[in-house]
Amino acid sequence: MLFSVTSRRGSMINYLLTYIILIGSLLAADSPRSSVLRTEYGFIDYANRVIVSRGMANISQKNSSTDALMVIEKNIKFSKGEAKSRARENLLDLIKLVHFDSRTVGEIMVSDKLIESRIKTLVGSAYQQGEIEYLERNEVAIALAINMSGLAEILIDASGYMSEGVAQSAYLMTRAATPKSERTSGIVIDARNIYHIPAMVPKVFNEDEKLVYGPRYYTRSRSVNRGPMGYAHSMEDGNVRRRVGNNPLLVEAVTSNDDINLTISNLDAERIRNAEKKFGLLTNCKVLVLLK
Repeated sequence: MLFSVTSRRGSMINYLLTYIILIGSLLAADSPRSSVLRTEYGFIDYANRVIVSRGMANISQKNSSTDALMVIEKNIKFSKGEAKSRARENLLDLIKLVHFDSRTVGEIMVSDKLIESRIKTLVGSAYQQGEIEYLERNEVAIALAINMSGLAEILIDASGYMSEGVAQSAYLMTRAATPKSERTSGIVIDARNIYHIPAMVPKVFNEDEKLVYGPRYYTRSRSVNRGPMGYAHSMEDGNVRRRVGNNPLLVEAVTSNDDINLTISNLDAERIRNAEKKFGLLTNCKVLVLLK
């Protein structure tokens, strides 16, 4: 198990255990086609938009004949601080591996020192994930996490996105005139038959390389807080219903030329445009990609 989880509240125990079981099942095979990228020191979960790292440290065995208990407590406190420091270092390394678009966050940090500084500040504010572990061989381990929304707030600038006013007006009358049972609730892009690497802000094109879905179709706030796309591995995944509802439009990705951005057929692109006019699915980021 990646993390040992105990909690003061029973509901939190159930939540964390369920989450760990879910992550374990998704990590059965380390593949760029998975919504979770795992390393030896943590994981990046694009489906649940969280990055978690783990740091470990040895508990010093130095002791003295006087005040032994006090010395042990100091040793443990020092080791916990060291483990947390290593978890922060590992978290920064993980963040650098995140695909923002066709670029990794690490590539962006190299070219923009202000972004690099802000991301390091974000790492410093990471929250503890689960309880501190006390392991065999006198080791202590601590897990730290950040939500991708915090990372997105730093990386996503204000230009190129739909204005908030436009986002609320275009489709409302058409949707209201359609019976609920006939409304398309979202868009599912089946990418299980192609090679596709998850990213924070991927785009969708048609076969003529015209943009079907990208920043100008949704607001910056939705991109930051919700993310343009969700990810799942089957239609039975709970993320599907939460993201795209019970009656999504299903289309198939035909290729991914750069492994990040997706290409769909011209016919499916037209179906998506028609659904957008009626129900505002792209505007509300009700888009999900199925991965193998």
